[in-house]
Amino acid sequence: MRFLMAIIIFLIFFSFGGIGVYVIGPDLSTDHFVAEATEKLRDSGQMEKIVEYVENDPEMLEYVEEAQVAEQESKALPFKTSGDAAGTVIKKVGISNLAKMKSGIEDGTMSAEQVIQELEEDLSEEEMLALKVIMYKELYKQQ
Repeated sequence: MRFLMAIIIFLIFFSFGGIGVYVIGPDLSTDHFVAEATEKLRDSGQMEKIVEYVENDPEMLEYVEEAQVAEQESKALPFKTSGDAAGTVIKKVGISNLAKMKSGIEDGTMSAEQVIQELEEDLSEEEMLALKVIMYKELYKQQ
């Protein structure tokens, strides 16, 4: 009887631990992923190149201006942190599609406009606006 009770208690604690990892784990991993990616971009000097690219591309500047307006109007956005944004994009677009987009950009077989178009297909208008606001904050306010 004691042995059975010990197994039941172990299973209950194990279940709570599993549920905790399931609920908290994705948030921790996306926050860590975003922080690590941003740090690598800053350390390698790529962040400045990205800012320069955005400032030289009229379409990208349009996105930045839209983000500035949304931030100034303090609209209620679906997410406010880069970790939440990463989690939403991973959930709705999928890691495999994101990897295809990344390799397409690196190979030159996909343009930034195509990536934006695919994201617009998978995300709602409010989510795209929130991504633009977060991009604006990351590029211009945390340099």
